[in-house]
Amino acid sequence: MPHLRHLTALLLCLGTFTPSNAVESLAETFRPHFPIGAAVLPPEGMTAGERHLLATQFATVTPENCMKPELLQPTEGHWRFGPADALVAQAAAAGQTVNGHTLVWHQQCPPWFFVQDGKPAGRDLVRQRLRTHIATVAGHFAGRLASWDVVNEAIDDGPADLRPSPWLKAIGPEFLPEAFLAARAADPQAALYYNDYNIEQPAKRDKTLRLIRSLKAAKAPLDGIGIQGHWPLDRVPYDHIEAAILAFHAEGLRVAITELDIDVVPHAQGGADLAQRDTATADPFATGLPADVQQRLADQYARLFALFVKHRDKIARVTFWGLHDGRTWLNTWPRKRTNHPLLWDRDLQPKPALAAVLGVAR
Repeated sequence: MPHLRHLTALLLCLGTFTPSNAVESLAETFRPHFPIGAAVLPPEGMTAGERHLLATQFATVTPENCMKPELLQPTEGHWRFGPADALVAQAAAAGQTVNGHTLVWHQQCPPWFFVQDGKPAGRDLVRQRLRTHIATVAGHFAGRLASWDVVNEAIDDGPADLRPSPWLKAIGPEFLPEAFLAARAADPQAALYYNDYNIEQPAKRDKTLRLIRSLKAAKAPLDGIGIQGHWPLDRVPYDHIEAAILAFHAEGLRVAITELDIDVVPHAQGGADLAQRDTATADPFATGLPADVQQRLADQYARLFALFVKHRDKIARVTFWGLHDGRTWLNTWPRKRTNHPLLWDRDLQPKPALAAVLGVAR
C-alpha cells in the first residue's frame, strides 16, 4: 500500500485531490460518538482551502480569539462584533455549531476593566463591568451558540486554589458564580462551561472538583467542564485524563475536550499559560516531521480517541486547537518553532494521525 503522502501527491498530479475528498469526513465518522471541532480565525483571515477543510471535516467551531474581551471590547463601551459575527454566520451556513470562547479570562483582557482615573477600580465598579460585558456579549449571540466557556483558567498552578488574577483581586472568588449567573441570564439556551488546562492532573483536578462544588453551592448554572488537552508527545497522561472524565461526570457535568493538540517539539514549559515563555532556540522539525515521529503522533492520537470513544456517553465534544499545522498557536508558544501537532499539515494534506483517528471510530 503506498504511503499516504505518496498517494496524496499522485492525486494532486491527477487533479482529483481536495483536502476533504482524500479521506472520509472526520465529522461524519464521529457523528455517532460526539461532535468534532476546530478553533479557527474569522472567515476573512482564512484561505478558500481552509474554509473548505473546515466546512467538510468539522461539525463544530470555536473562535480562537475574536470573542475574547480585548477583541470584542478593547475600550469600555466600544464594541467590535464584526469578525465574530462573520464566524458565526459562516458556521451557520455550513450547518456547524459554535462554542463561545471566552467571557472571562485574565489573559487577553484589556486593563480598563480594573482601572478608574488611573487607580485600581473599586469592587462594585469591576463587578458592574463584568456583568455588563457578559450581558452584552452573551446577549448579542443569544440563541446562536451551543455553549460558552464562561470562565477560563481561574485555577492556580501553585498551592492556592484560585489564580491571583485581576478578577480575583478586584472582586474576590465571587466573580466566578457572578459570571455564570450573568451568562445564563443573557443566554438561557447555551451550555455553560468552566475551561482550564492541566485539570486532568491529580492536584489541579482536586481543585477543580472543589470549584465545581463551590459553584453548585452558590447556585451557579454550571453545565460542563472543558479539559483543554494541550499534551506533549510521549507524555499524554491517559490514566489521569480518564480519571478526570469520570470525576467530573460524577458531579453531574458534561465533559468537553476543548483545545486538543499534541506538541511534538520538546520545551521546558508545562501547561498552557500564555505568560510563560521558553528561551531555547532549537527548531528540530523545521523541514518536516520524521516518519518515526509521525508514527508516534498517530499512535498516541489513536489511543487518546479510543479513550474518548470509550467514554462517549460523557463527552460533549472534542475540539482541536487549530485547523492544521500552519494554524497552531504552538508555532509561537512558548517560543517560535515549527510545530506539527494536528491532523492536517501546512499544505492541508492529511497526516497519518488522521487515518489513525478515523480508524478508531469505524
